[in-house]
Order: sequence, then C-alpha cells, then structure tokens
Amino acid sequence: MDGIVFGLCTLFGLTGTLLSAREAWRQRDRNDYRIARAARTIAFGVCTLGVLLAVPAVETAIESATGMNNAAKIGAHICAVLWCGSLQLMLVDWSYNREVLTASLYARVAFALCVLAAMLPLFVATTSKTIEFTTAHSATPGVTVYLMVYLAYVAVTCGEIAFLCSGMALSARRGGHTWTARGLTMSALAALLGVAYALSKGSYLVTRYLGQPWPLEAEEVVSPVLAGLAVVALITGLTMSMVGRRIAARKVASVA
Repeated sequence: MDGIVFGLCTLFGLTGTLLSAREAWRQRDRNDYRIARAARTIAFGVCTLGVLLAVPAVETAIESATGMNNAAKIGAHICAVLWCGSLQLMLVDWSYNREVLTASLYARVAFALCVLAAMLPLFVATTSKTIEFTTAHSATPGVTVYLMVYLAYVAVTCGEIAFLCSGMALSARRGGHTWTARGLTMSALAALLGVAYALSKGSYLVTRYLGQPWPLEAEEVVSPVLAGLAVVALITGLTMSMVGRRIAARKVASVA
C-alpha cells in the first residue's frame, strides 16, 4: 500500500514542483508575493522528496547505503515539517498585510524549529536496529513521544492551512476568480485530510497507550491513504490556484 500511494504522490509532486518553479522564475522580477512563490516551490520540492523517502524500496535502499537505521524515516518526517512550514509561509504572505507579515513569518519559523529541536534528540535517543518509527513499534515510549510531537505539529499546521485557504477561497469566489476559488477550496479540504491523517495515527498511539488500540492493520491502511490524498489534493489545489491567479492577471492586463 505505501509503495503505491507514495509512488503516485512522488509523480504528482514532481509535476507540481516543476510548474511552481517555472511560475516563480517567470515572475522573479515582481516584488509582490515573492515569499509566497518561493515558499510554494520549496514546499512542493520537499514534499516530493519526503514522499519519495516513504516508498519502501527507496527507504530500504537509503538505509542500506547510509548504514543508518531509520535514516529515510527521519528524512521523510523532516521533509513533512518543512513542507507544512513552507505552506504556512506561503499562505501568510498571501493573507497578511506588510505590517504583521515579518512577525508572522518569524513565529512560524520558530515553531517549526522548536518541533525539529524536540524530534531530533528523541530520534537519536530511541533509534536502533530493532526499532522503527512507526505505530507498529509504539510499545517503545520514545517512538510514541516522537510520533506524537510530529503528528501534533502536522495537525496544528494543517488546521491553520485549512482555515487560511477556506478564507481566501471565499474572497476569491466573491471576486469572481472561479479557478482560484476552486483551487483554494481543494487545498482547504486537502489540509483537513492532513488533520485526519494526524488524528488517525495519533488516536492509535493514544488508544495503544491506554491499552485498547484499534486494529493496527486498519491504521496501516487508513493513515497512508489519508496522507496520500492530502498530498495529491493539496498540490493539485495550489496548482489550480496558481493557474487561476495567472488567468486573472491576464484578464486585468487585457482590460487595461
């Protein structure tokens, strides 16, 4: 299941990254939303790398080449944190005025750094040849705490992404920008799928700690599917939004 889901996500990610990088390059001389364009390209790029590292065959190859157990896992989780953080920066640049933009950006960068600062020592203290950072090994306390820190960050950031995207979608719809509104609506739904992924994994960890977990086999199917749908829908939605903004700009230019 993981190989199929994350393999497809990698293809979507590559396409989205190329389109976003092309758009950022074409508008490199414009000062408006420069942070957003760069952050979107970085988000798509690290997301693509993260889902690639989650493909079992790639994960095995990475660990064999580096001789480090869980090397691909920590890489994928760092990419997920950078992905969520980059999306936050993009949406903050779109949503907030110049007066509060700098403080908002610094706050989200600091939040991501704090999460990484908590995850890395837990990883170093817990990792071994017999342990993997998955729900199947949640009997190890260090794995549970590590995953809960990671999942809490994903849930919080995806929640904010859903809130910002839904607000901008309403504004775009009122302004008659149909494609942009549809793309942002899809992005908001994708972010909610990201929240659902975090809740799926997190609920298993909590119920496992309480001694009454729901079936591990179900969690290992549900969580990857939710993560895959979130990635595909978010990349698709933001690409639609990007195209919509370009169409709107061309209409304004033609009227002028």
